[in-house]
Amino acid sequence: MRYKSVVVTKRGGPEVLQIIENDLHPPAAGEVCVKILATPVCQDDVAVRVGNRPFLPKPPYVPGYSILGLVDSIGEGVTSLAVGDRVAALTQFGGHAEYIYLAEEELANVPTALDPAEAVTLILNYLVAYQVLHRVSKVAPGDKVLLVGASGGVGTAFLQLGKLGGLKMYGLEHTGWA
Repeated sequence: MRYKSVVVTKRGGPEVLQIIENDLHPPAAGEVCVKILATPVCQDDVAVRVGNRPFLPKPPYVPGYSILGLVDSIGEGVTSLAVGDRVAALTQFGGHAEYIYLAEEELANVPTALDPAEAVTLILNYLVAYQVLHRVSKVAPGDKVLLVGASGGVGTAFLQLGKLGGLKMYGLEHTGWA
């Protein structure tokens, strides 16, 4: 069986994207094959494609920062997931495809009640906000946070996670540089 992926062939605009076919194969030990139900195109996908980020992958590569899908098959030793489970992952690359192979520990279970196209857009936004609040800044309940750019997807995630964490959140809408 074969599946399709979108490949960035060189730096540039959307004209550098090509659709290719790949062979579907059984996953390796500890690996999971996920049938992708939804994947967003985020700002970083575009920035990496045009060459506006550090640590750029060398073309050709498959873009796609996050996925939400169904476990299609599992490799030997996978114990926390089963075929048919709904899962999500922050992939950074590889998400713009019909299937992706990921390590078991890279996947998180997702409730089936969530719409895949709506839920997948939250992965990057909320992981960025969570990481900055709790792993980088190490905030504590009662801390005050001023957020510049509170109106976007990541800003909204910061505000909601801050409220859940007992923080006093202040937000400004950033409308551009003068």
